[in-house]
Amino acid sequence: MIDLDELAAAGIVDAHARRSLLEYLDSLGFTTDEMVEAEREGRLFALAGDAQMRSGRRVHSLRTVAAALGRPLDDIEHAWAALGLTVTGPDQIALTEADLEALRTWSDLSAAAGTASSLGVLRVLGATMARFAEAESSAIRGGVPEIQMNHTHDEVATARAYAAVTAFVPRIGKLIDAVHRQHLESARMYFEAVLSDTSATVLCGVGFVDLSGFTALTQVVTAAELSEILSVFTASVSDVVHADGGRVVKFIGDAVMWVTPTAEQLATAAADLVEHPKAREAGMQVRAGIAFGPILALDGDYFGNAVNLAARLVAAAEPEQILATREVSERLPEWPANPVAPLALRGFDRPVHAFALDRPPGQ
Repeated sequence: MIDLDELAAAGIVDAHARRSLLEYLDSLGFTTDEMVEAEREGRLFALAGDAQMRSGRRVHSLRTVAAALGRPLDDIEHAWAALGLTVTGPDQIALTEADLEALRTWSDLSAAAGTASSLGVLRVLGATMARFAEAESSAIRGGVPEIQMNHTHDEVATARAYAAVTAFVPRIGKLIDAVHRQHLESARMYFEAVLSDTSATVLCGVGFVDLSGFTALTQVVTAAELSEILSVFTASVSDVVHADGGRVVKFIGDAVMWVTPTAEQLATAAADLVEHPKAREAGMQVRAGIAFGPILALDGDYFGNAVNLAARLVAAAEPEQILATREVSERLPEWPANPVAPLALRGFDRPVHAFALDRPPGQ
């Protein structure tokens, strides 16, 4: 039995009026101190969900983690920042035992692969997890509006709904682990096909597609319609690129970048995308720019002249057109390629000779 007067004296505002919420939290085993701390943060209604979302009790600061790992505090601060995470200071108790072990993994990786490379991995991980967390949050907010106080205006209802959805967190952690292992194997197979030496340079194809007239489209459709269009587009791109042996590198607004080991796979994916029936059914006009050559693969992204060319070519392409570099055209003698007028592309001192590529007859 909870003592409402004791909770009120400890700092719980309107404890008697919030009896149902406090009894619910007490039934889950939360202590007075935990309730008071959550109240101080303005999240008493979210205590059950927040507790499930975290990887444990917050018992460490960056300073104590540094001491436990035997590393300078600066190293730990840089690693935490690379993950896109912040604390108010090195002595704030904000990390769990699981966080300590995660940073131990980074420390060991740093010793094996070097500080610069390991921090690069953390930056990609942090950015990926931040985007994934936002995607999760958006999906849940739309599907379970009861987790929002401004919707229910009922602390108990929100507390129960929030606790229910956060029960997925450990299961999603297992999902992430399984998918990570699958993608790691896929990446290994991809790099075995495009690496020629021990450097970070690969020889591969790179492509960009985007939606022609997307900016104008955003001004004449509703947010719901725009969401549907983008969902169809991104799903179609991912399915096509993967089916054609490529790897999606990133989505940039209405544009998508992908890479492939061969020029044939690159052009096939581009053709499948600009001709995709779902895109046409949705009234979307897709265009593509593709290039092939040596590219620097770094921190999950790609850099180099071929990348820049493909990015500029997609902007110059007509709706449902594939603009390819001479290198791509020469590697695909069976693909009809019509030269276009020399293009003045941003970032290139000289006009660029490109070709409008068509799928071979019968394919």
